[in-house]
Amino acid sequence: MQRAADDPDRDVLDFVDRGDIAAALQRLMRRYGSVVRRHCRDALRDGVLADDVHQQVFIEVLRDLPRFAGRSPVRTWLFAIVRHRVLDAAKARNRAHALLEQIDTDDAADPRPSAAESIDQTRLHQALAASLDELAAPAREAVLLRYHRGFTFQQMAELCSERPGTLHARVTRALPLLRACIESRIGTSGAAAR
Repeated sequence: MQRAADDPDRDVLDFVDRGDIAAALQRLMRRYGSVVRRHCRDALRDGVLADDVHQQVFIEVLRDLPRFAGRSPVRTWLFAIVRHRVLDAAKARNRAHALLEQIDTDDAADPRPSAAESIDQTRLHQALAASLDELAAPAREAVLLRYHRGFTFQQMAELCSERPGTLHARVTRALPLLRACIESRIGTSGAAAR
């Protein structure tokens, strides 16, 4: 089994090599559990669904860790699993919402803050979250992986099976859209921000 000797998670792989999968899983959960949970919540915008996906991810890790081939760092492999489970959950949720919309045509309340609210960190965070939701899924995923998870474009390319330049362009195009959307939500114009 060919594994990178410089993998920062080499200690996890040592547990796997010794057959101690439980210890390897515990180490991964301690190291990445909260980061995975936050990523799921950021990507799905639903805490309960994110917790379910978080659990699914580590069940899958437990199942697949003994067969980890080491073609990428453990962190990249883990976030590839996270990415796929998040996409699956988002698709399932979209199907469920579409079904509910067919059954119930009532309008949902607007989750955006009112214009009368003061501009504070909470409101800015809400505007960012809502603005992220308006991005196309590939752009939202690229922005979250880059800025919320700190992946390089090369690492993102491995996760997403795309070229780094494509992902860089996607993020570059998304940032002005995010800024404009946030400014429209919080009522800040370019002149007022100076």
